[in-house]
Parts: sequence; C-alpha cells; structure tokens
Amino acid sequence: MTLSELHKKYGTQDKCIAYLEKTRWGKQHYCILCGSIKVKKRNKSIRWHCNDCNRDFSVLYGTIFEDTRLPLPQFFEIIFLMNNAKMGMSAAEISRAVGVKYHTAWYACHRVRCAMINNELRLEGVVEFDEAYMGGKPRKRALPSNTASLARVTEKRGRGTKKVPVVGAVEKKGRVYVKIIEKLTSRNLLAMLKQVVKTDESVVITDDFKSYKKFDEQVEHITINHSEGYGKGIRTVNTIEGFWSIIKNGIKGSYRAISKKYLPFYLAEFSYKYNNRHLQNNSFHAIIENTVKDEKCMINYKPVRDTKEIAYGKRTQKKCLS
Repeated sequence: MTLSELHKKYGTQDKCIAYLEKTRWGKQHYCILCGSIKVKKRNKSIRWHCNDCNRDFSVLYGTIFEDTRLPLPQFFEIIFLMNNAKMGMSAAEISRAVGVKYHTAWYACHRVRCAMINNELRLEGVVEFDEAYMGGKPRKRALPSNTASLARVTEKRGRGTKKVPVVGAVEKKGRVYVKIIEKLTSRNLLAMLKQVVKTDESVVITDDFKSYKKFDEQVEHITINHSEGYGKGIRTVNTIEGFWSIIKNGIKGSYRAISKKYLPFYLAEFSYKYNNRHLQNNSFHAIIENTVKDEKCMINYKPVRDTKEIAYGKRTQKKCLS
C-alpha cells in the first residue's frame, strides 16, 4: 500500500471508523461492555447503544484510539509511516510529515508501539540467544593533570557496563523476541527460555557466557566459544547480532537518544517490524487488527502502569526481572 492509496481508502473519519468496526466485529456487532448482541447504532454518531446494559460505547473503547483527539486519518497515517520505516522514525519527523504538534506525535507513536507488543510469541527450531547493552557513549571525564591524552581513557564495554542489558532470542530466518533483564543470572535467562522457546522442539545456540550453562538441563544446547572463532554454518549467533545492529543503528540514526523507561516500547517496535518483514502490504492491516484488540496503554501522556509490565506482562515481570 502506498501513501496515496492510504489517503484514498481511509481519508475520512467515517471511512476509518467503518474499517475499525469491520476489523473488530466483522458482521456481528456486540456490546463491548457486556457482550450482548442487542445493540443499535445512534444516528449520525460513532456510538452504539446496548439495550441490555443501557449504556453507550464505540468501536474505539478499550483500544489505543480511545479518548484521542487526533483525527483517525492522521492516526492511520502515523501507523503507516512507522510501519514503513525499517530503522524507525522520530516523533519530530512524524510531526513534520503529518502536520501535528510534537507532543501529539510522540504520544501517538507510543500508542502504536503498544499495539506492536506480542507477549504470546513462542519460538521453535534453531534458536539463537544473545544479550546486548543499550546506551550512548559515556561523556569524557576530567583527567588528572599527569594524564597526557584523552585517548588513554577507556570505558568498559559489554558485560559489566552500566548500560541497559537486553536479551534476545531469534529463530534462524524467523521471528525474534527481545526483553530487558536487569540481572543476567542463570535463573532469569532460564525463565525467559521456558517462556518464549518450545524447548522440546528446539535447538538453542549461545556463546560461552556462564549464565547460559543451565540451558543444558532444559534444551538441546550448542555453545560457541568466541575466543576460538565465531562458528560455521548454522552454529553461529550471527542472526541475533544482525538484529542488534538494526536496533542500535536505528536508535542512533533516527531517535538519537531514548530513555530507559520507554525502551521496552522501542524494542517492541523493532521486533514487530522484524517479525512481519515478509507481510509487505498486509503489515499495515496487521497493526490495525492489533489496535482493536489491545487496551489503551497510555493516559495523559503517561503509561497506565510500568512500561515493562505493559511490554512483557505482569506475570513474567515478577518471574524474570528480579
């Protein structure tokens, strides 16, 4: 779908509402509040009335569009632009392209990212596990007078850094799942393995990080010793390394800087676009289907609860983020 086709199909509020109603309800309309099918649409309004519970509702209730003042054609345009930008698109650029204020664009973009969250993903086959660390370069520190050059100052990279640790699992030529795990312990990594991988039907490949050793007890586990090389054939973690490159280059090139608080939403965006890269024209419609399934995640420019709970679910938050 092109931008001109988007404007033609969903260029008015009525067309957008009709498409959302068809996507959410199909041919049988029902009350979102009580489930009754005894409903009737009010004249010249997007609202419906339920004869059983005697309350009004609309197709926007309980979705990312609820309570928004932004016209739906512009909201659809934001979804389209975000979906087509492989490396991401900043709220400032969205603001200029759509013609809305920056804070409106920022707010709408995070709502769309919430619709891209997938907590039910289960990976199988040959799965690569690896961790990355998200954060900018440290500022240069003041040096003692006897230090000759700033080039001598080095900051720790990789494990042991103060950056945010993110763990990813990806199928060979398949789907990816990423998650912030503050402490990379065997217990936390094993909990993530059980949550997102079908261990009976999979082979997991990792590097020789000691916290992955417990994987041997749960799944067929292949370990790669990077000190001896980076593996050959399928015995590599190059797929997940390539995904880390997409995220880091996207953040550096498009967003410039993001906060730790909202990092789970950005990870959800990159994961969704990676997992749906083969859908092509249908990827936009897939996002719309998610928007009418998910409850709103932000109110008054703030998340309704902790961003990690929204992105990963309350149950897994307690289990994996100790």
